[in-house]
Amino acid sequence: MKRSVLILVLTAVFLFGFTACKKDGNIQQESRVTLPQMTLPSQTTTYVFTLPVVTTTTTEETEEEDPFSEKMTITWLTGTGSSHEYIDGRWDELELEEKFNIDLVMWKVFIDPVDTEEVQMMLAAGDVPDYGFYYADAKELYEAGMIRTIPVRLMEKYYPSYYQRLLDEPLGFDLNKADRAGEFYGFTSFSCLAYYSETVPLWRLDWLQKYNYRMYNLTPVKSWAYPQYEKNLYFSNIKFTEEDVKEIFRAFTEDDPDGNGIDDTYGSVYAGPDRNVYDFYAMFGFDSDENFFYLNKETGDYVPYFAYSGYREALKFLTQMLDRGFMRRIPENGNTEEQLNALWASGKIGFMNAFSGSSILGYHEKAAERPPLSILKSDPNATFVVTPPPGREGKLKSYRVFNWDPEHTYIVGAQVSDEKLIRLMQLLEYAYFGEDWLRYRFGLEGVHYVWAGEPYVSPMILDSPENIPPKYAGLGTSVFGQFGNIHFVPDIKAYFGYDAFTSQMANYFEQYNAGGYYASNLWIRPAKYYSEYTVPSGLYDRFRAVKERTYENIQAVHENFLAKVFAGEILHMDNEWKDYINEIYNAGLKEWTDIWNSKQIDTFDRYGQ
Repeated sequence: MKRSVLILVLTAVFLFGFTACKKDGNIQQESRVTLPQMTLPSQTTTYVFTLPVVTTTTTEETEEEDPFSEKMTITWLTGTGSSHEYIDGRWDELELEEKFNIDLVMWKVFIDPVDTEEVQMMLAAGDVPDYGFYYADAKELYEAGMIRTIPVRLMEKYYPSYYQRLLDEPLGFDLNKADRAGEFYGFTSFSCLAYYSETVPLWRLDWLQKYNYRMYNLTPVKSWAYPQYEKNLYFSNIKFTEEDVKEIFRAFTEDDPDGNGIDDTYGSVYAGPDRNVYDFYAMFGFDSDENFFYLNKETGDYVPYFAYSGYREALKFLTQMLDRGFMRRIPENGNTEEQLNALWASGKIGFMNAFSGSSILGYHEKAAERPPLSILKSDPNATFVVTPPPGREGKLKSYRVFNWDPEHTYIVGAQVSDEKLIRLMQLLEYAYFGEDWLRYRFGLEGVHYVWAGEPYVSPMILDSPENIPPKYAGLGTSVFGQFGNIHFVPDIKAYFGYDAFTSQMANYFEQYNAGGYYASNLWIRPAKYYSEYTVPSGLYDRFRAVKERTYENIQAVHENFLAKVFAGEILHMDNEWKDYINEIYNAGLKEWTDIWNSKQIDTFDRYGQ
C-alpha cells in the first residue's frame, strides 16, 4: 500500500485540535447534550389528557394543618431562548398552582448566554424574579443586595433530593458557598455528564473475527429505531493492549479484511487530536484538557498533558501508525466531520471513534450519516462491537469533569421570605424529583412523547412542536417546559430520554467492568484539576499570574517539538523527550510545578463519590 510522507501541516492540524480543548481555568462550560426531536408518523388519533384532581382526606380523629393554606405568588424566569415566548396558563403551570396553592408568574424576559441585553436591563432596574436561571453571577447579585442566600438546613428538610446530591458528591458544598456558614448563593445545577462519553471505540467485529480475535461476554445491542440490525452491533469487555491495536491496524490495512482482493482498507482514520480519542491519547489514560494535571512518575511533578510521560507514548504510537500507513489521513481541506463520515461510510475502515448515544442505531437525526448505520445501509451483513478503550491505561473520556455545573446556578430573589422559600423548595422537590417529575421535564405521554416500547426500558420519542394540540402546546426547551427538571438530573438513562444505546452501555459496563459503570478505572480523571473551586484562592491567583506570564514561551517549545515529530525529525523519541522536558521546564513549567506540587491543592480523589 502506498505510504504517505508526513508533512508539517499535520502539526497545525494537531495543535488546532488541542487548542480547541483549552479552558480558562474554570469548570468546563460546554453545550448541553440534548435529545433530538423526532417527528412521529401522521396520526388520526386525538389524544385526550385529563388533569389530575387534587383531593384532600380528612379524619375525624385529627385535623392536620394545611401547609399550603396561605396562597402565595412566585415569580419565575427560566427557559433559555424561550422564556420571552411563554404563554400563560399552560397545563403544567395550572397543575402546580393548584397543588401548592400558588400563583406562578413567568417573566417574559429573553434569556441567552450571549445576548444578555434584556437580562441586564432587568438587573439595572433592580428587578429579579423570586426564582430563576438567567446566566447571572450569583455572588455579584448577592453583594448588590438583589438575591438572598439559601440555608442548608432548609434544603435538608424541604429539598431533600437536592441535599442528597450534596452528600453524594461533596464538591457541591464548595460551590456557591456564601460567607455565612451553612448558606449558599443558589442551587448549583448538576447532571450525569461526568459519566457520559461523547464518542466510543467502535470496531468491525466481522474483521476481528476473521483474524480469530476472541470477544469476551459478547452481548447484542437492541435497537428500537432499527430492529433489523439487532444482530449487527454488540458490546464486549475485551481490553486490547497497545501491541494488540498495532497488530490489528496492520491486519486491517494489509491483510484484505473485506476479501475483495483490493488494497483499499485501513486500520483507522487520522483527523486530529480532537477526533482521534481512543486511538490516541485516551489509550494512554489522559485527556488533552490543559486544566488536567497528572502525576508524572518520572519526575514526581504534577504536570499538564504536554509534559506527561503518557503523551510521549501516545505520540510514539500515533506517528508509528501514520508512518506505516495503518491510519489514513483525511484530506487537508474540507469539512472534517463530512470527510470522516464519508470515509467511515465507505466500509473500508476497521476502527472508528464513533459518536455515542442516539447516533448509534438510535433516533438521532444524523444517525444515518454516522457509523454503524451509515455502513449497514450498503453492507447489511457487517457487524460491529463496542469495547472498553484499548490500551493498558485506556479509559473513557467524559463529557464533563464534574457532574456539578456552577455555570448554571438557580438563584432566589432577596424579596423571598423563608416561608416562600420553603414553599418554593417543596414545589421543586415535587416537580424536579417527585414520582411525576418526568411529565414536567418531557411533557405528557401520548401528547409530547411516546415510548418506543416498554416505558423506562425503551427510548422516548419526542414529537415535533407543530404536532402538539394547542391545548398542550408550550414554547419551551427541547426538554419540555420551564417548570421541569432540566439541570438537575443525575440518572444517565433519564437524562437522555432512555436512549437505547446509552442505557444498554451503562447496564453492560455495570455488569462487566470491575467496579461497575461508575468505577474510576473506566473514566479519565486528572490527578489534580485547575479551577477556582478546586484550588485555594491564593494559589489560584498565583498560578493564573504565572501562567499568563509563561504560557506563550511554554507553548512555543511545545509547538516546535511537535513540528519535529510530524516532520519525521525525531529519530529517538525517548532521548529527544528528555531534551524537550528540560527545555519546557526552563521556559516556565518549573514555576507551574512548584505550585501544583503543593499539598494545599487537593488531589481529584477528594471530589469523588
